[in-house]
Amino acid sequence: MQILIIDDERDVCTFFRRLLTRKGYQVVTAANEPEALAALEAGRFSVALVDLKLPDTDGITLLEIIKTRQPSCEVIIMTGYSTVKTAVTAMQLGAYEYLEKPFDDIDQIELMIERAAGAGLVRGRGLAAADEWAEVAQGVGFRVGVSPPMKRMVSLAYKVAGKDISVLIQGKTGTGKEVLARFIHAASARAGQPFIPVNCGALPENLLESELFGHEKGAFTGANQTRRGIFELANNGTLLLDEIGDATPQIQVKLLRVLETGEFMRVGGERPIKTDVRVIAATNVDLEQAIREKTFREDLFYRLNVVRLEIPSLAERHEDIPLLAEHFVQQLNRDLRLAPGTVRLLQGYSWPGNIRELANVMRRAVVICNGDTILPEHLGGTFLAGPSAPVRSAAQPALRSAEPESFHAGGDLVEQCRSCECLDRLGADELTGMLTSLRQAQSNLLAVMRRKKIVPPLHALKDSEAETIKEALSQYDGNITEAAKALGIARNTLYRKMKELELPGR
Repeated sequence: MQILIIDDERDVCTFFRRLLTRKGYQVVTAANEPEALAALEAGRFSVALVDLKLPDTDGITLLEIIKTRQPSCEVIIMTGYSTVKTAVTAMQLGAYEYLEKPFDDIDQIELMIERAAGAGLVRGRGLAAADEWAEVAQGVGFRVGVSPPMKRMVSLAYKVAGKDISVLIQGKTGTGKEVLARFIHAASARAGQPFIPVNCGALPENLLESELFGHEKGAFTGANQTRRGIFELANNGTLLLDEIGDATPQIQVKLLRVLETGEFMRVGGERPIKTDVRVIAATNVDLEQAIREKTFREDLFYRLNVVRLEIPSLAERHEDIPLLAEHFVQQLNRDLRLAPGTVRLLQGYSWPGNIRELANVMRRAVVICNGDTILPEHLGGTFLAGPSAPVRSAAQPALRSAEPESFHAGGDLVEQCRSCECLDRLGADELTGMLTSLRQAQSNLLAVMRRKKIVPPLHALKDSEAETIKEALSQYDGNITEAAKALGIARNTLYRKMKELELPGR
């Protein structure tokens, strides 16, 4: 196998020539772009090690050239720590891995090149390479699926897991951010050490500070004994800061200090404590927008955002829905299967609650199902908000599609809803069914209007948001905690939204 080394430092080229020749590889070196292009014309390479910074070009440009001319050649980017972010970008563009200078672990380098050469050989023969992360994912119960965007993201997560750098996970509520964080921990050198998640939006500021950093005896009322915090407990392991966007400015300052110095002080303490923790942060908030709004520190963002992983929503990976649905069913009852009509309905739905919502729907279906097959009527009507959802009257069982003649029944339903006296006579199941029917009817109406190019009147986004929050608060009698849970957001986020929208709260 031929290996191409592209680096303007003669010592680096000499080092790799000697190291790899002893391993039986043929080594070609190039110090600039013309020499690299000439080498690519003259030979076929299994692996290319490319310096990220060259006098006349850069590693990203050469990566694109190599992948265009020799697609089966795996590219390893060589970089200094200050350019790790660019090296990760290169991996997103098709690089196999990246190596940090100076090269300390020779065994790691040899293993990486050997793995890259093997992957290049498989690719060159037109075969599908096995996912190297599959065993780790299975070990932590991470169902990756077959969606290309998801597999690319997990492949990148697996490769950066072995690097001792901070990771920022972004994704909508319910997409599985904590599961991905556990996967990164399991694939890292810290796998045998503690993994501790903490939700930054679930605790008030004073409790969160004590939770993160611990406190000394007598630091505040009720502090009857010294208590170690999570940064101390997670030493040598991994700490997940979930919903980092909800951390208060004061907590953000203290987190920044820990990340910069590796030191912290307990609440009421007088001496700094050293810690060696790999920090993974997760959020469903746009932190860059939060920076513009002055609610999140820019310097902390850059500390956390060394590598950013964005989890696709379930709607963006609809091909994984049958696999995930079957997995949730099998966890509860291995004798059940999904009917084809059920699978079609699941794949046609938008899943605003993502995987968490799918898991809840399937658990409910398993409980309701009294046979060996989960049918559409076992899913319940709440999730059928997509344009393909059938319209039905309140009298119809859930999910049984109505005939075209049921339009008049729908009109009666609207009239019933206008009368509080009629509604008062209905039971809980009937009211829930009526609400579901109205939502389905609205969805179908909007679908038909879109098809006929009719533009419906729209509420301003701010008004819609305010109405949703008011509805949740009303439903839970003003209980902020329960309303936040129902909306799928942190309590602090709900407080902030209420303040922005000038909504009253108790």
